[in-house]
Amino acid sequence: MASDNYEKRRTYLLNNKNLYKTTLFLAWPVIIQSLLQVSVGTIDMKMVGTVGVDAISAVGTSRNIIMIFMVLVIAISTGTTAMVARFVGRDDQEGASIAAGQAFLLSLILSAIIVPVGLMTNEFSLKILGVTDGVLNYAVDYMKIFFLAVPFFLLHFMARSIFQGAGDTKTPLYIDIMMNVINVIGNYIFIFGMFGFPAFGVAGAAMGTALSRFVSALVSWGFLLSGKFDVKVKLSHMFKPVWGASKQIMDIGIPSGLQGLSRNATTFVMFAILARTLDAKFAVPAFVIGTNLNQYALMPGLAIGTAAATLSGMNLGAKQFDRAEASGRATAILGAGVMFGISLLFVIFSKSFIDFFLDVPNDSVVRIGRLFLIIIGISEPFHAVSIILSRTMQGAGYTKKPFQITFVSWVVIRVALAFTLGILFGIESTGVWIAISATNLISGLWSYFEFKKGKWKNVSIYTVG
Repeated sequence: MASDNYEKRRTYLLNNKNLYKTTLFLAWPVIIQSLLQVSVGTIDMKMVGTVGVDAISAVGTSRNIIMIFMVLVIAISTGTTAMVARFVGRDDQEGASIAAGQAFLLSLILSAIIVPVGLMTNEFSLKILGVTDGVLNYAVDYMKIFFLAVPFFLLHFMARSIFQGAGDTKTPLYIDIMMNVINVIGNYIFIFGMFGFPAFGVAGAAMGTALSRFVSALVSWGFLLSGKFDVKVKLSHMFKPVWGASKQIMDIGIPSGLQGLSRNATTFVMFAILARTLDAKFAVPAFVIGTNLNQYALMPGLAIGTAAATLSGMNLGAKQFDRAEASGRATAILGAGVMFGISLLFVIFSKSFIDFFLDVPNDSVVRIGRLFLIIIGISEPFHAVSIILSRTMQGAGYTKKPFQITFVSWVVIRVALAFTLGILFGIESTGVWIAISATNLISGLWSYFEFKKGKWKNVSIYTVG
């Protein structure tokens, strides 16, 4: 059964002439999966919001610091997706198993580094951001629990990347539905105190999330070991180093990890700049709420980017170079339309959406948050092009140039522009929003020109083992 499904899916993805339909075939489960993830984040924020505005800021700030530590996950997952997709395109199931198994081993090694470093530096990182004492106390508790659960986060993320690299996007969707149900129930129990558990407040949100990732990691890797799915992972490949495969994963993935670090570090700095503006009391929660809402536009774009990476890798593995390029164009057009459409809805209904997060109405947060949604929404089509064409090139194993584009446009230009407009010119939070939007435009155009050069189609990935 699994073999028949594998061959049917592989043939369809490599031969269907309607690339928009092929993209949607891969992307719709990931879109639902991503929207579920963001919805659970929204529910978390709403539950936490009952504690107060400081609690909202604590969770939002903590998540941005956490994402800086998680960039190595991006490195492994990007390299794994690219290799699995290439091997499936070649119909090399042994190579796919080796790549997947080494992703498991690398996740364990990274966990042994991230957990102690995260626990030792969490309070220091928060203080750099200039958070208030009330926010600091909540955030420290939240981050301690998260870092203890890092191995399960990594293993869950790797399993998802393996399934998606093989073109199976439905299985991780079903796993995520289960995971999100556990997450919401766990959050409710631990935040408010139910069934004999005390009310942990903000820390309870981290507990519910950690429990859900633990269950997901067990189920996901059980499936991969079972032999009933497109990638059959051998136990020996999970614990015995295969240096050739691990090196390939990291060679491809490290620039992607640095790209993710650039994005997350820039967001970290945006918080620091906002915390030093005159309207910081309202701008920081507005930024947290606005970025949470913006995830509903961003996540479908990332989902289409996942489809782009899979199609790129599989088509190049099958030596279908023109089809790989055509799939990149189709996914970028589709993603730009989806992200802009969702952003427009948030602009139209901005007050209602922002009010949803606030336990007590706050006109200043609504005003600043609405302006954020308008200014950022203008640049969302370019943001989509940047994300999806970057993922197309990463799926081919071409990751250095996308990192360079992100580093220059985000770390250099965005930070300098945000500081200049927000602090030096005194435009406050509006200046930060303009800086973010302008650099979305720059990275989108730059990514398009790099994609058109076609160098990404020449990356070689050889069979390991």
